[in-house]
Amino acid sequence: MGKKTKDLFAAFVIGNGVLDLVAPRERYMMWVFGPQGLRKLILWLADHPTAVRLRSIVRIGIGLSLALKQYEEQKHEPVEEPGPRFRRWFK
Repeated sequence: MGKKTKDLFAAFVIGNGVLDLVAPRERYMMWVFGPQGLRKLILWLADHPTAVRLRSIVRIGIGLSLALKQYEEQKHEPVEEPGPRFRRWFK
């Protein structure tokens, strides 16, 4: 995966974790659809907000670790000083 893709994925995971943390029942009740097995799972999650909040804390942690790992890798790469615009265009 590219760096931008990893960054977007980390932001997506963190964002979903925060939304689940803030309003777990409302968020899952909005997504009741699909086959009966999926509906049962969604309704179970909606009825157990503590489980959803614990899951969201794990998701936020995973997203942060992905982002921080990527940023740590980026620190070790040499950074080119931006020169005049025409030099950057014709590399």
